[in-house]
Amino acid sequence: MKKYYLLLAFICFYYFDFAQLTVTSFANNYTVCSGNSTQITAFASPVSYTATSITTNLIGDYGVNILADGAGITGVTPTPRSGGINNNDARWDNIPIGFNFTFYGNPYTSVNVSSNGWINFSTTTATTGFGFALPNATDPNNAVHGVTANLTLAATGVLEYYTDGAAPNRVFVVSYQDVPFASGGGTTTFQIQLYETSNVVELHTSTCTNTTLGKAQGVENAAGNAATTAAARNNTNTWSGFANSFRFTPDVINFAWSPATYLNTAVGAVVTATPTSSTTYTINATNASNGQTGSAMVTITVDPASNTLAATPGGATVCQNISVMAGGTNYRDGNCNLITNITPSGATPVNNVVNSCVKVDANATNRGTTDLYLTRKYDIEPQVNAANATATIKLYYLQSEFDNFNTKASDSGHKALPTGPSDATGIGNLVLRQFHGTGTNPTNYTGASVDFTTAIGGFTVVWNATRNWWEITVPVDGFSGFYLTSTKVGTLNIGLNYFKGVQIDKKNVLSWKVSCSSTQAKFELQRSKEGINYTTINAFTASKERCDNPFTYTDENRIDTKNYYRLKFIDIDGKTTISNIVLLTQKATDYSLVSINPNLITTQNPILKIDASKKEMVTIVVSDFTGRIFSNQANQLQIGLNQISLFTNSLAAGTYNVTTYTNSSKPQTLKLIKQ
Repeated sequence: MKKYYLLLAFICFYYFDFAQLTVTSFANNYTVCSGNSTQITAFASPVSYTATSITTNLIGDYGVNILADGAGITGVTPTPRSGGINNNDARWDNIPIGFNFTFYGNPYTSVNVSSNGWINFSTTTATTGFGFALPNATDPNNAVHGVTANLTLAATGVLEYYTDGAAPNRVFVVSYQDVPFASGGGTTTFQIQLYETSNVVELHTSTCTNTTLGKAQGVENAAGNAATTAAARNNTNTWSGFANSFRFTPDVINFAWSPATYLNTAVGAVVTATPTSSTTYTINATNASNGQTGSAMVTITVDPASNTLAATPGGATVCQNISVMAGGTNYRDGNCNLITNITPSGATPVNNVVNSCVKVDANATNRGTTDLYLTRKYDIEPQVNAANATATIKLYYLQSEFDNFNTKASDSGHKALPTGPSDATGIGNLVLRQFHGTGTNPTNYTGASVDFTTAIGGFTVVWNATRNWWEITVPVDGFSGFYLTSTKVGTLNIGLNYFKGVQIDKKNVLSWKVSCSSTQAKFELQRSKEGINYTTINAFTASKERCDNPFTYTDENRIDTKNYYRLKFIDIDGKTTISNIVLLTQKATDYSLVSINPNLITTQNPILKIDASKKEMVTIVVSDFTGRIFSNQANQLQIGLNQISLFTNSLAAGTYNVTTYTNSSKPQTLKLIKQ
């Protein structure tokens, strides 16, 4: 008998001692160029949940992303169903959460929503999914059960979703409002709330008046063999205590990483790695609630950095779209050729993902006016706060590109760029022009331009004798296009402080400020409908004293579509120059799709740019040409340029439509190609 007890004790000890977590991880990039970083995220399962009673707190409905509207009271066209023949037993698939959410130890970015009160995180064919206690192997599994019961949205009730708050504390909400039960009478109003960062699930039930049908509330794992339910609400008929809703808190998993040498931190689920050589990281996880452990490994391969600048004359635009690190990041192409360097600095340091692009024209070109621009041009756009983010950027140029510019400089009225490292005069002639807003070349950017020269603090021009290229370093406030040119041969006696425009009461109001060193100056305000052929709409001469005050002009006869404006200055010596271009568009809609960058993708997520004139929610649908929907995400538009990352990793190779929907405007569509 003693041997039996000893054997039993050994079996129990063996089971407890070797209880394991399954640890998985993924990296944003498994191969990085030397000196670059990548983010690695770890996950562990199984985890369990603890249910606690909380006060009911419904988050106010947005009234935008309507899945079902039984009585048609919202005035918004509902999203088509993915499953079910009507809104009695229906399901909507691939609803975007808006952030990464971990459920039972696994990461997700979308959910499937049922008319019967549940959501789930994996593929399902279920449209009913009620009438049993949890856990249960019956589909749906891997689910959050809000009020899982025989509900119906066929005649009344509203079902919608939205993402509330700001990162990293956003909340994804699925809201069921006054939804009737299919039999037995009564309605229910409740919300399923998923919390970013903490991965907490909250179920807020304000009413549930049915007392005849079984109703379940809780969370259930993918296998359907583990669940945590709300007290007395596991397929029971009568519920009580609606002032108390429930929070489901997952186990705390502690992660430790090694080696720690090339990591920003050695603990936590998310780390940033900057290895100098190919490195295998070991991730050790411990469940603080029950002591379970597990480990995994991930290898980051490092390619040696190239000493070649990215892009070739006349070739395609080359980009890298990665997160910028606090200490600075080199942006490189797929062959590790250098694009640019970005270091967060200034009042509002740039963060998150930055798309850094370079293109080299075949030859230096005149753009829009007599201004001549170098072949190499840059476009740098952060995903977050592109208009106001600050940084120090380093741009790279070849001497051969300067030489090409100089062959055309005199014909265009420009001074020469440096003819070599010791050409101080040429360095002094250099002008880096930044164009704000959106655009593809100096003729069509929507914002004003800013010139940087060696007279500006922080602007440096250095010849790198080791690499045989020029390095221009400049602190910037806001991002967009960067073009290199030089000062003009003639010195104008008129200096432009600003030239800008705004739409007021369906009129275009132009304003500018200049400084004059001569006794008088002539001005011509010119307008064009395509940005090429300009007509003077106002001309006058101003004295030196008049130049001390701002100028305004209201164009009451604007063109119905696009209006390009520029100023022509003529000083007393007859010297002439042209200002920056101001584009004012008569908006037929409250927003416009600017571009998808890139629109030809392989593995990366492209950035959708939307120019909005007001705050509103937009739904972005990716579909093929047969109308099949592959993804559906919702985002809050802010006034101005919005840059939204599209989740396209699951798309197969093919051509897709990216269509946007809002309450106030007609749908708009751009094409996306995945190879």
